Order: sequence, then structure tokens, then C-alpha cells
Amino acid sequence: MSQPPLFHFAESYHDANQYYLARFLCPDPFAVLEKEAGKVVLGVSPMETGRARKEAPGAKVVPLRPGKGRSLSVVLAGFLRSNGAGKVRVSPNFPLGLARDLAGEGIDLEVDGYSLKGRRRKKNLEEIHAVERTQRVCEKAMESVRSLLAGCPVKSGVLFYQGAPLTGERLRAFIEVFFLERGLEASDTIAAPGRGGADPHWRGEGPVREGAPLVIDIFPRDRSTRYYSDMSRTFVVGKATRTVREMHRAVCEAQDAAFALLEEGTPLAKVHGAVCEAFLKKGYGVPEMGRLPRRGLLHGTGHGLGLDIHESPSVSTTSDVLERGDVFTIEPGLYDRRVGGIRIEDVAVCLPDGKVKILTRFDRELEIL
Repeated sequence: MSQPPLFHFAESYHDANQYYLARFLCPDPFAVLEKEAGKVVLGVSPMETGRARKEAPGAKVVPLRPGKGRSLSVVLAGFLRSNGAGKVRVSPNFPLGLARDLAGEGIDLEVDGYSLKGRRRKKNLEEIHAVERTQRVCEKAMESVRSLLAGCPVKSGVLFYQGAPLTGERLRAFIEVFFLERGLEASDTIAAPGRGGADPHWRGEGPVREGAPLVIDIFPRDRSTRYYSDMSRTFVVGKATRTVREMHRAVCEAQDAAFALLEEGTPLAKVHGAVCEAFLKKGYGVPEMGRLPRRGLLHGTGHGLGLDIHESPSVSTTSDVLERGDVFTIEPGLYDRRVGGIRIEDVAVCLPDGKVKILTRFDRELEIL
């Protein structure tokens, strides 16, 4: 028995499901009805009809005309019925109020929590190449950061850039402008100097100091394809302390242990377990029974990557198994509030033929001497 068609109503700049279905960017909410995979009908405002027909040539585009006493739910119910869809499937985040209004107009809705999630997880070659192209620019940005750090004079232990102290804020601005000039966008970039880097998602502020770890985590999105990449490196300008060098070496070894297990069909909890085991052998703590260690690993080993920065699969304690089409990160890290953070993050993919490839092409050197 065939399933009801998929229906979604949202804007597509921030709703990845909407963009995935429509492949049309619009700042205002619009309707998309998928009767068969890849065959969609878009219901857009009259102002957007012409653009939608140009930019989404494979879709049927019809204008939606609310107003004059016709509520949004009445207009959408008419749109659905005119396309033979009296019953539809919607995603779990479909607006509750709109769902109730549509039900009041006689539309039967059922929640489908898997279809889009499963389809978006399984990337085709075009999507994989889109991530890889973004990753190449990401690596150029990271190299520019390293070059900037290498060229900074040091005064009283603080790095200076263009005559003023280099701070996490200035470094983050440098990175985000780098992407804007190349057709990408980045927000919430992490440039976390010193002890504050012990908080994994701290964006970073204050001066960058010689000899202290600096966590750089950048995750840009291509403004055209909408696909993300993700990459972290930790640098020390000058000589690192013995403690920091040992932490960095342990993170590299843990990442290698994860890489060694990456093959189609591997439970991703096993990959995460190998990272935890590598850290435990070195005397670092790992998350156990919902409790985080004071010194050690504070998060999972990785996450899926695509139109969202975090999507399926999860490389952690979940039941996910490595499947063809998975694009994901491997990002072990160690954190110590007396020292800061050490994190290294690379992107990997299980190709449609079942082979695993590491997409990242960047070394893991710690010191900038």
C-alpha cells in the first residue's frame, strides 16, 4: 500500500528539510508536496512564482493566494486537495497550530519521523562532492589561520596582529570574512584560547597567548549548495607544555583508533568505544552513566553532516551502524580546566560502493614555531 505524500510548510533558509524537498531558497514559508520521490509541487506566494519556476525547474509551481477572508489553513487545504492529497505525512517538527487548523479543514495528517531523516542521511555522490568542495575551502581557511598565527609578533606573552593584541574575537572575524569572500558563510566559529577552551562549545574571547592551546573549530556552509563541512584543529604558538603535548598525542591516537574501525556495517558505538578505551589507557576520563569527568572526554566521537551541521548518524552510544552514504565527523577531544582543550576533527564518508574515505586533507601538527 502506497504511503500518503509528504507535506512541508516552512521557509528554506533555516529549515533543511524544506530545502531538501524543494531545492528552492525562499525567506518566507511556502508549501511543498512530494507525491513521489523527487517529484514535488511548490505552493508559493505570487511574488515568488516566477523565481521558483526558474530556480526549481523540476517542480510544478502554483501560486498561493491567502487573504480576503481566506485563512492560511483554508488556502493550504485547497492546495492539497487540488493535488489529490486529502491525507499527508508531515515531519515531527511540523507546526502544531497549523496541523490542528488543517485537520479542522478535513485534511488527515500523520507524523512521519523517519522518511526524511533516513533519506537525508544517505548522501549520493553529488551531495558528497558538495561537502568535499566545502571542506577544501575550510582547509584553506585553517591554513590561513595557521599562517596568521605564525606571523604574529609576541609581546609580553601575547600575540599581536596589525598592531593590536590578537583575540579570539578578532580571529573569529578573520575566519568568517575569509569565508564570505569565497561564497561561504560561517557563524558561531570557535576560536577558543587558553583555559576557556576546556568548554567544548565556548566561542572564545580574550588574548591569544604564546605557549597556550588554541582550539579552532570552523563549520562553514556553501551559500550555493547549502552543504556544510566541519573541521577542528588545536594550535600552540611556540613550545607547548609537556601536559599539552601529551593530551594532543592522546587525541591523535584516539582518532587513529576510530579511523581503524571505519568500514561499512560497523556499529558506531564500537567506534566511540575505541576512542574511550584509548583515552582510559592514557589515564583520562570518559563520560560514564551520564556523568562527565573533570579531566578527559566530554562528548561523543562524531556526528552526521550535510544540510545541517548536526544530523544522522551519531558516532556515540547510539545504535547507529555505518551505512553507505553516511557523511560524518570523527572529533575526539580532551578537556582540562587547568590547561584548556585539545580537539581534532576530520570528515569521513562511506561511499555508495561501501568504501570509507577520509575527506579531510590537513595535518595535525600542534606547535607553530
